[in-house]
Amino acid sequence: MKKLFIIPPIAVFLLACSTSNNMIEARLYQQQFPGFAFTSNLGANQPALSNHEYQSLDAEKLVISSCKQANGIDISKIADYDYFRFKLLLVSCKAIDKYSTASAANANNFPLKLDTSFISQLPATITPLLSKADALKKQGMSVKSYDSNTQITLEKENTFKLLTKEDEVYLTLLARGDFTNDGFEDLLIQAEWYARNAHGKHVDLLILSRLDKDGTVEIDWRLNNID
Repeated sequence: MKKLFIIPPIAVFLLACSTSNNMIEARLYQQQFPGFAFTSNLGANQPALSNHEYQSLDAEKLVISSCKQANGIDISKIADYDYFRFKLLLVSCKAIDKYSTASAANANNFPLKLDTSFISQLPATITPLLSKADALKKQGMSVKSYDSNTQITLEKENTFKLLTKEDEVYLTLLARGDFTNDGFEDLLIQAEWYARNAHGKHVDLLILSRLDKDGTVEIDWRLNNID
């Protein structure tokens, strides 16, 4: 015969509080979004923008005051010298959208503070991918195993520089939270790539997941996929 356990209401309340207190709240690193004015209720109110001005191809000055306005502009109409800067704004806006979907996590398998050792173990494909061949070359390799000569340094809090003979990559932690609805904390990372001996540059946005503290880090989502 099954036994029925009756839990007093006060015990239920305490249990609920205990469970809630153990949750890891999602966190946005607002200092990584210059010119964004955040409110306490980010989910309901998108941040207002200031000091975001760009030039169009026909020399019109575009003063951007919101991500909604930025997303409604055809990037091909932006002047060449402002093109990448505008692209960075669009990526920041996408990051805010992504963060608004993140929830509190039950557990965290990432270091509380990222360091160069952790960055060296990330998948080599964390850098912006330039082609399908580039993606295939890096598949299954870590940043360090792909190029053991890569110099990794902490540029500023939560921003790391990866320097190779030909490339300069910046990885910036934008947010933490459960983006994948599996109960584990994920990392939202912006990756910027610059060619050292040419004029190429690229930016991407990625979500990193890790289901086990000793497991590998997986790229669960990226903004710019190589088809």
